Amino acid sequence: MQLTQHTDYGLRLLIVLTRLGGPIALPEFAAEQRLSYHHVAKVAQALVREGFIKSRRGRSGGVELARDPADISVGEVVRVLERGMQLADCAGCALQGDCNTSPLLAEALAAFLAVLDRTSLAKAARRRLPVVAG
Repeated sequence: MQLTQHTDYGLRLLIVLTRLGGPIALPEFAAEQRLSYHHVAKVAQALVREGFIKSRRGRSGGVELARDPADISVGEVVRVLERGMQLADCAGCALQGDCNTSPLLAEALAAFLAVLDRTSLAKAARRRLPVVAG
C-alpha cells in the first residue's frame, strides 16, 4: 500500500508542527522539505478545513496545530487525506460476484488503519534514538 503524495505532505507538515510546538510559514516548510509550495498550500487548506491546523495571515502568519498532537491519530489523518481509500477497485471486475478477494482486501485495509489508529501524531513525531554500536 502506498499513500498519495498529498497524504505524505500532510503527515510531514503535521510532524514538523508537532516537533516545533509553534507556527511555521508554508514557504519555509516547503523550502526545508524541498516540496512544491503550491502542493503544500493545497494540503494545508485540507488540514485547516478538517480542523487539524489553523492558519494565521500577516507578517507573523503561518500554520500551527489546532489540536493536541496526542489527541490526533495517524489513522485519522490518513482517512481524511485519503478519501475513498481502497486497496483495489473491484467494481469493474468480471469476477466481482464470484470472488473472495474483495472482503479479504477490505479486512487488510481495516487492519492497516487499526495500526495507524493506535499511533498518535505525538508518538509518530518523536525522533528516533541513535543506534549505539556496542
